[in-house]
Amino acid sequence: MSIAAGLRRGAVAWARARALPTSSSVRASAGRGGISDIASAALYKRQISSTVFPGIRNFQPHSISLASPSRRLYSTATVHAPSTFSSRFKDHFYFHPIAWFGFAIASTIAGAAFVVMSAADFIAYSDEESLQRFTPSAPKQVEIEETINNHPLAISLRSKPEFTESRPTLKVHEQYRTASLTSGALAGPGKIEVPPYVWSEEGGKSLVSILYLGPELCGYPGLIHGGMLATLLDEGLARCCFPALPNKIGMTANLTINYRKPSPAESFVVLKAKTVKVEGRKAWVEGHIETLAQDGQEPVVLVEASALMIEPKQAKVRGLSLPQQ
Repeated sequence: MSIAAGLRRGAVAWARARALPTSSSVRASAGRGGISDIASAALYKRQISSTVFPGIRNFQPHSISLASPSRRLYSTATVHAPSTFSSRFKDHFYFHPIAWFGFAIASTIAGAAFVVMSAADFIAYSDEESLQRFTPSAPKQVEIEETINNHPLAISLRSKPEFTESRPTLKVHEQYRTASLTSGALAGPGKIEVPPYVWSEEGGKSLVSILYLGPELCGYPGLIHGGMLATLLDEGLARCCFPALPNKIGMTANLTINYRKPSPAESFVVLKAKTVKVEGRKAWVEGHIETLAQDGQEPVVLVEASALMIEPKQAKVRGLSLPQQ
């Protein structure tokens, strides 16, 4: 081949090379796209080698002025898989399981300590004082008070020395009453009209309560809501067994409700409960709500319940016990 023919062939090859993608565009594309663009860069290198210098094997185009040594023909960026929310969460918030366990224990102890330390102000009045803290103001309240105080059941319970009379919702300090369901939101005209009377047998053996349920506690018009009855039973069964527990406090672990009859609104009801078994921090209680029978009538059982109450392990902190409700 003559020198002139070689130059002509080199010029044609140079023109073809200029029509291929530039190294900078390949590098930018590889930096964005990943594997397919990196393969394009490799193909670009092979095309230059075979087109410009077909007789030279394993030619590296960046060794000549066609591609500047400062310009790479492929991306050097590491291709990462897209991160997920779980991986990001783990990177920022991961703690060893032992650390989580220790945090849970510390939180439980701190919560129990707060309850115990604040309970001294929660129950502010004694049983005797609670009986003097309500004065009926409306004619309806006066009527309800007279009916309860003159009923044979109340007279009979007051004659038994093993029973202590109180009005538990009035033992709660005034600043906490609005935060208590039965002494706040559910109490007042049209609801629990007057604070319930409660007679508790010593040692947490049994409990009897008389109360009046108004028309604003209904699920269906004229019938007391089942959730209201469950709330009364939950508190009544718990209050019954508290004196039988080591530190006179417990929480509901299980409550089973069986509804027997519709409970009419604007009527008197009686809650009766008894502690059937006590084992350490556990107490099993049974009870029911019935109508307040008049002379010569038999009470009608409206709803029955059984419950398991458990005293928290942290109920006693630094020798302090929660005051009995």
